Formats: sequence, structure tokens, C-alpha cells
Amino acid sequence: MKYSALVLLITGSCVAQTARDYYKELYAVGGLDQIVSHRVCFDDRPELGTFFIFTESKVIREVMIADGSFAKAPKDFQAKLNKDFLIFRGYDKGVALSSEEPYHLDNGSWVSELFMVEKDTPARMRFSMTSETLRYKRSIETSKGNNGIFLTLISTYGRCELVPRAVRQHGK
Repeated sequence: MKYSALVLLITGSCVAQTARDYYKELYAVGGLDQIVSHRVCFDDRPELGTFFIFTESKVIREVMIADGSFAKAPKDFQAKLNKDFLIFRGYDKGVALSSEEPYHLDNGSWVSELFMVEKDTPARMRFSMTSETLRYKRSIETSKGNNGIFLTLISTYGRCELVPRAVRQHGK
């Protein structure tokens, strides 16, 4: 065995981490987004190093009501929190991707804001979850020619779970 291969074997540097490993590492140091860290979701494909977290507006609202801050918040902020929406945050190999992303309710599932995948092709993400099993489907939908009809381009599946409250999260 070559020396470099032996070093890799001993140090474990060649051992790939899973999405769950990256999540556990970030969770242990309190590095998850503190606002969004209510549920964590993992794709069924174990080779991916990605995971995402989300929370519901009603969870934020309930926490604020319990600590008395909801009544003190500006009325426009209260009105926003009284509407049901989800806030997502994605991570790739333990690194936060973009900022928090809001999803609004649409026919029993949740959709993101529109974004452009090409000059004339709007797209959005759709998220559906079965509350009994916490299994989810996340899809990219596109609309050719801005006709307002969105078709599923690709879907991924996985499972979500509650983020434990044992370690206080303070990430941004």
C-alpha cells in the first residue's frame, strides 16, 4: 500500500460524510438558522450532501405569543405572521445556501416565489408533505412562454423530522 493511501485510510480524510453527518455537526455547534430550524429534511438519495430546514409561520407566531412579543410587534408584521407560510433554508455539505426562502400555500402544498431558469422560463419550487409520515416531495415546476401553466420538471423525495431543542441554534 502506498504511503498516501495509508495516510488517507488512517486519518479518515477520504470518508465521505452524509447529509445527516453534516446536519449533526452543524446542529451540535448551534449553527442552524435559529428562525427556521423547526424541521430538518433529508433526501432519499444517500449520496447527496444536502439537507434543508423549515418552519411554519404559525410556529413563529405561537412562540411570539407565548413570550409576549407578538402583541408588541408592528401591526403589518403581525398581519404577515397571521398568514400561513413556510420559511426554508437549504444547506450543502453543512454550508448554508441562499437566504431564507418563503413558500406560500397553493392547493394543499407550498410553492416558492418565481425565479427564472432561462430568459423566458419562470420556475418555482413546490413542496408537499404527508403529516402522518413526514414524507415529502419537492419539485421544480416550469412554465414555458409565461402562460401561467406550470408543469413538473423534476421531483425528489425524502423524509423530515423535528429538530431537537436540546441545543439552542443561533446561526444566521
